[in-house]
Amino acid sequence: MLNTEISSVSSALSAFEVINLDAAANTVPTEEVIDAVVAAMRSGAANAASVHELGNRSRAALTRARDAVLSLVSGAQDDGVTFTSGCTEANNTVFAGIPASTIITSTVEHPSVLRSAERAASCGTNVLFVGVDRAGLVDLEQLEAMVASAQGPLLVSIQFANSETGVIQPVAAIAAMLDTRPQTTFHSDAAQAFGKLPIDLSRGVGPDVITVSGHKLHAPMGVGAMVVAERGVALAPLLVGGDQEGSLRAGTEAVPLIAGFGAACEARADAMNECVIHMAQLRDHLEARLRGALPDVVLSHERAERLPNISSVRFPGVDGMSLIAQLDSRGVAASQGSACSSRRPEPSHVLMAMGMSESDAFETVRFSISAINTEAEMDEAATIIADAVSHLRSVSWSRA
Repeated sequence: MLNTEISSVSSALSAFEVINLDAAANTVPTEEVIDAVVAAMRSGAANAASVHELGNRSRAALTRARDAVLSLVSGAQDDGVTFTSGCTEANNTVFAGIPASTIITSTVEHPSVLRSAERAASCGTNVLFVGVDRAGLVDLEQLEAMVASAQGPLLVSIQFANSETGVIQPVAAIAAMLDTRPQTTFHSDAAQAFGKLPIDLSRGVGPDVITVSGHKLHAPMGVGAMVVAERGVALAPLLVGGDQEGSLRAGTEAVPLIAGFGAACEARADAMNECVIHMAQLRDHLEARLRGALPDVVLSHERAERLPNISSVRFPGVDGMSLIAQLDSRGVAASQGSACSSRRPEPSHVLMAMGMSESDAFETVRFSISAINTEAEMDEAATIIADAVSHLRSVSWSRA
């Protein structure tokens, strides 16, 4: 299945002639995903609320896609998938729709979580931010103390894995910590982990609700979901005005995009282990090549378990934005962090929260791999990266 997935996008990739090492921001849709989108459109995809045959077809497509999402999650409600426009909308829905006197989140969350928490604070909710250690792992002792001091309904939102470093948070330990506290909801932004890690929402093991995006998994951009555990969550809608998605998300469903999302989930469920092993091998190969060519590079996540596809690499003495521009001109796509904030000339809030200096954070670049990358691409990319770093260092030294 993996070889099929790789070959299904080879023609699309050749059109761009770019080695995509920014898969944490977006992945290329596979042919089977594109086919699913086109088929939904050509079948006369209608409003799924309509009672005629075309509406029946759309409802069937939505049902198949929900089942496909659930194939990558255990411990979820059979009808616990609510489709959204992406993880950002889903995160906003969780923060606005779960009543809480106190919200606890971490300092390394995605901007959609951090901004949602800040907005809640501006409306009078008590918001606490738990710190992380130098590896990027949440301080469990600090979190436990915050939970113990909280009064009334509590929302805890801790990401499953970080989008910049790939570091995997101790989700099961957090779930066990929160299991006996009443009026508590545990949410996790699982956009990066979905389809790359086993996700179990069972009580005391996983979150009460997770949020995911399709475009991290070769689905189209513009579609995501909330997935609720079997025990259920009291959640009010962010968008009102219709009964779609179990009255949790008003508005006509984007059936073609959702069909593509479902196709991507089906493909990943069929080849999950193979894809994970493949991505991890490519990541390790790229890192080994970089270390061989540039012995002073520093990995900012070596002390923690991480996703199989993300490398956060610091190149001492090299401005990260300049390196990204150099790589872009040479056909390699990379980034300095979340695409939702990486265009800003600011150091990564994630790396700063991990105790990195501002100058070190500016020297750090994220490389993220998808299941359709190849070892040949890793070799070529490593050569280009090493050459670009040497070029930038020589320019810097000549100016000095």
